[in-house]
Amino acid sequence: DEIDFGNIEKSKKPATIVFFGFNGSGKTTSIEKVANWMMKNNFTCVLAAGDTWRAAAEEQLEIHAKNLKVNLIKHKHGADPAAVIFDAIEHAKAKGIDFVLADTAGRAHTNVNLMDQMKKIVRVNKPDLKVLVIDSLTGNDAVLQARMYNEVGVDAVIFTKVDVNEKGGAIISVTNELKKPILFLGSGQEYENFEKFDAERFVGNLLS
Repeated sequence: DEIDFGNIEKSKKPATIVFFGFNGSGKTTSIEKVANWMMKNNFTCVLAAGDTWRAAAEEQLEIHAKNLKVNLIKHKHGADPAAVIFDAIEHAKAKGIDFVLADTAGRAHTNVNLMDQMKKIVRVNKPDLKVLVIDSLTGNDAVLQARMYNEVGVDAVIFTKVDVNEKGGAIISVTNELKKPILFLGSGQEYENFEKFDAERFVGNLLS
């Protein structure tokens, strides 16, 4: 099933998209690329810095928010990510913004179980789309990651680093595990290195 952002935006404004994935999966970069794609397709968005434990994640989002000229909502280091995302949703409501794109932690700090934190984010903010970002080079671990995050419920997947891995073994095994649509494939670091998933083209590449 393809996910239609236009339909999501029509049914609820703002619509909230929460991005999950381990550190190093390319999650923060994927959020920036989604923001860029949305703006090119005439949607407005705001970013939420819900990875409140990794300072680098917040700084990275901040740089890209400036580049893309979108707002970033953040709290102090170590704040409750569910509260950060809640504030971003309130900001979007007040400003008439279409989408909230929320980052989340890719690793739990010592006192908190990562899945408990993700479940709280979902419970408090009731996102319209929960997107799992997976590094396509992960190999067998990709299925374990998919299973783990599916405890919270995954609605769609983004695969990164597909330029390095044309045959996409992880893509097939994760899709088989989750039975959920692939939203985008990411390749390099540039905003443009990002495309909507095209199943026919993907299968064609596999068979070529």
